[in-house]
Amino acid sequence: MNRAGHRRTTQLCVAILILALAPILRVAVADQNPTQPGTQPASTSPPLTPSPPQQPAAGGLKIAKLLVAPSGDPASGKVSLNSKLAVVLSGPPPHPGDQYVLFLNGREIKGLEPAIYTSLKTGDQALVFKLVRNSDNDPFWKELLGAPKRFQLPVVVGLGERTEPCTPSQPCKTPDVSITGGDTTPAAFEFLLITWTWLSVATFAVIFVIGLVWGHARKRATLRDSLLPQLPANLQPYSLGRWQMSFWFVLIFASFLFLYILLWDYNTVSTQALALMGISSATALAAVAVDEYKDSPADAVNRALQALGLNSYDDVLRIKVEIASKQTELKGPPIPTADRIKQLQLEIQDRCNLLRIYEDKTKPFMTQGWFRDLTTDLNGTALHRIQVLCWTIALGLVFLVGVYRDLAMPPDFSATLLALMGISSAGYVGFKFPEKNN
Repeated sequence: MNRAGHRRTTQLCVAILILALAPILRVAVADQNPTQPGTQPASTSPPLTPSPPQQPAAGGLKIAKLLVAPSGDPASGKVSLNSKLAVVLSGPPPHPGDQYVLFLNGREIKGLEPAIYTSLKTGDQALVFKLVRNSDNDPFWKELLGAPKRFQLPVVVGLGERTEPCTPSQPCKTPDVSITGGDTTPAAFEFLLITWTWLSVATFAVIFVIGLVWGHARKRATLRDSLLPQLPANLQPYSLGRWQMSFWFVLIFASFLFLYILLWDYNTVSTQALALMGISSATALAAVAVDEYKDSPADAVNRALQALGLNSYDDVLRIKVEIASKQTELKGPPIPTADRIKQLQLEIQDRCNLLRIYEDKTKPFMTQGWFRDLTTDLNGTALHRIQVLCWTIALGLVFLVGVYRDLAMPPDFSATLLALMGISSAGYVGFKFPEKNN
């Protein structure tokens, strides 16, 4: 394919990506402008930015210190999800611990276990809350921790008092914040999102998997079609089906690790993620099955090379070794006889002709580079291949944005989007029947 054709292919792929991402960009703009005229606000939840504390009544309790339970260390930089936050008050609380409600940045953290009033190792008496994530408070944690830009976040702490206990027949009511920090300094600490240690471990694991899957692709047949066994692995063409399968595997694996070290939750793989892996795996398997079933130009070349005694690349290497050996014998010492020299020259010429035939027949089936292998066949640019490539990349970008922003593998991929992915893959497999192999 000439440069102009290659440029048109690239422009077409970029255009499809822009069209795919346009609805997402419109949603993002709408989220940032929720109160434009004629629209309703997207959410009425209080913002998660630290707000000035409400002052308690004169003579009331105040938050004296924020510590880690049970060690009694300062909370800043050490309290994260699944940690125990110890709230030390300026005096003994007048109510049992289970009547106190924890507020972070002005929002009640629902679904927590009842607080207990206990002693820490430092001797401080404190109300202890275990910060867990569950279905009751998941929206709060997603809003607080989503789209992280730093390792720690400032959080303002407040307490509310329930005058009436919760019962199955009487839902818990959200009390007002009645206990805060000092008159001029709010009770605040730096909430720990992630540590360098865990980030390094996760990064190493992702790099290892990427190297295991894609690092071998340059010299091995991990992501390549083995159309001609007479070609070495590094010259086999790249496979679109296998590349798509590896793309979703690495993407979902990296997302799983990212969510685990942030949320300490291993149940983050959504049904849509499984569906995407299933579609890509089925596509790769069906593509291999079609290549095995049909009689392609590659099969004809394979039969012709086998008739010449070249059944695999090992046979090609054997021919090259024989040529080198006979050339060494030809140069001596000892100097061969005239008849032997003529015989060696004929044998060398015969093997060189065999290699020339091998190179001529296999050249059209050698790799032309990753992009051309994935988007072209022997006839040139293939629209069904471009379609699969562009939709895979577009949905992959949307998937990553959703994981980073919402701290969840997108559960909002509609059945229509999944059907689109399936139709693109089905079209690719269907067109492989009349398609000439790369």
